[in-house]
Amino acid sequence: MCTTGLLLLARCRKPPPSSRTSAYCGVRKPPSLLQARCFHRSQLLRTLSLRDLPDRVCHDSPATEPAGKDPSAIALHSALPRFLRWPQPPRTVLIINKPHDEPTRVAFLEVTSWLRQSHPSITIIVEPATAAEAGSEMLDLVVADNSEDLTRVVDFVITLGGDGTILHTSSLFPTRVPPIISFSLGTLGFLIPFGIGDFRTALQNLIAGPAVPLLHRTRLTCAFFRANGLRIVTDGLDTDLQAMNDIVLHRGRHPHLTITECSVDGEFLTGGIADGLIVSTPTGSTAYSLSAGGPLVHPAVSSLILTPICPRSLSFRPALLPPTSTIRLRLSRASRVQADVSVDGRDVHLLGREEYVEVRASRWGIPCVAKGDGGRDWVGGINRTLKWNQSFVNTFKEP
Repeated sequence: MCTTGLLLLARCRKPPPSSRTSAYCGVRKPPSLLQARCFHRSQLLRTLSLRDLPDRVCHDSPATEPAGKDPSAIALHSALPRFLRWPQPPRTVLIINKPHDEPTRVAFLEVTSWLRQSHPSITIIVEPATAAEAGSEMLDLVVADNSEDLTRVVDFVITLGGDGTILHTSSLFPTRVPPIISFSLGTLGFLIPFGIGDFRTALQNLIAGPAVPLLHRTRLTCAFFRANGLRIVTDGLDTDLQAMNDIVLHRGRHPHLTITECSVDGEFLTGGIADGLIVSTPTGSTAYSLSAGGPLVHPAVSSLILTPICPRSLSFRPALLPPTSTIRLRLSRASRVQADVSVDGRDVHLLGREEYVEVRASRWGIPCVAKGDGGRDWVGGINRTLKWNQSFVNTFKEP
């Protein structure tokens, strides 16, 4: 039996009929997660291994990772139109929602209630924080902690919140990512094509429709190394970290500029004196990179974007690199300060002098459910959400 498992809160009337999940642990004091007034001491707690859940349904869509580093394979992989077709109905959904937000909590209860009524055969998995906020409404849900490998069992993901909710979802999947359908309840919502009012139609089309369009979003992967080339363990894991938006080397709270040696595919590119450097995906081109003067890049354009942050040079400009590139950022021995490295806005490592981080396009992209071909969602978001090139007094009207 796996030591880490899934917690299923069940009503205490009868044990489940399945012989695979009938191991009964008896009445025990609920852990801190369940110590809410909405729970009763009479409820029972039992533990399921991931083996007790069925494998995900292998949907009929192009693979979400290219083979090797062949440029044509990666370019074709990103440009292909993608449609999701289920060979059989999906069995498991993971719902991720924005925490500590009442409108999001209400939307979560509406979505789960609709799923229970319209598709009762689908198992719903949530995070512990979501379960705690849901209260007594979570009795039929499966609670998974962050240590669980969800890749094998999750068929698709529903996110309720803003762009940050999608970034958090990306961090839960170090390898293959299931299709994600997102509903806007956040501040910006540039990455989110659906409003929460559309969830019934959108989910019905995703679960039971003939096919839904997918937009593939590239991720980055990074690893850290000492001056002698030995790998540095980060976040307690000896694996590459995945980023949906960007990987940023920055001076943090230090007053001095960083001196960074940047190379591409083993060839020295430049020694940058700046507040920092950003390596972003096309998805991240509308985030920190854009604020630092980087270009807008369509998510279907498979590429890496290198953007300096406040460089001490008039000629250090952003660069667009092919997706096969390996970018190495080494903190120079001449740098007066160490540098923080953040992945999607989360600091993960303090880079010492002569240590370096290697960044490349990840094998594991993110298939996002789109309204149309994905391109129209992006163009509309640039116009409506980012207000691109709109003057203070808008004298133009949309046709």
